[in-house]
Amino acid sequence: MNNTLKKITPFLTLAIISLIYSIYILITDGQDWGIFIVFALFVIAVVFFLIDFGIKKWLKNYKKIFITQLTLILVFAMIYGYQYRTKTLIIPTDFDKEYVTIIYGVENSKDLFISAITLNKKIEIPENGILLTSSDFNENLRETSIKTDSGIYLNSDKTDKGFIQIAESEFESNGQNYKFRTWKIQDGFCCSYSTKEVNKYKTELKNEFEKI
Repeated sequence: MNNTLKKITPFLTLAIISLIYSIYILITDGQDWGIFIVFALFVIAVVFFLIDFGIKKWLKNYKKIFITQLTLILVFAMIYGYQYRTKTLIIPTDFDKEYVTIIYGVENSKDLFISAITLNKKIEIPENGILLTSSDFNENLRETSIKTDSGIYLNSDKTDKGFIQIAESEFESNGQNYKFRTWKIQDGFCCSYSTKEVNKYKTELKNEFEKI
């Protein structure tokens, strides 16, 4: 293989891209927060150069160097992406409820099938806004997004609707405790709520649950 091509490695490529992008930002928007981004990208580029240099000193074979660097990048990407595992709650396009709630530990209900290796999960919410699941409360993904079944995400510039999580609590019904998570959907400026509102909804949720 050409010696020039042997110098092109994944980390070297990332370093060059980071450096070029930092110069681009410096030229186009190198003021205020832009200068901090430039500095961060420059540091990242230096780190990539150093890693590339170290691996090339450690491994002499180009194929091993390339595979090792590519593997490290994939591992780093997986670790980074793991902390942003997201569940997407899908609501009807004409959804008119103020709250979306998932109640956990309900026997004979659908399992969410969220495991330790699940990165993304789509969860369909019924028209009444209350989903019953047999899954444990701890079967959860850290991040939450909500979108309509037509593909419009709340908290985006495509809709006036926004949402915020307002409660992780539990209620007692027929001698058994049920944990739940609730998100509030609101038009316009979003979103505000009070402890009084949360407690009121908790009572309403228990009553609705017992009807279901």
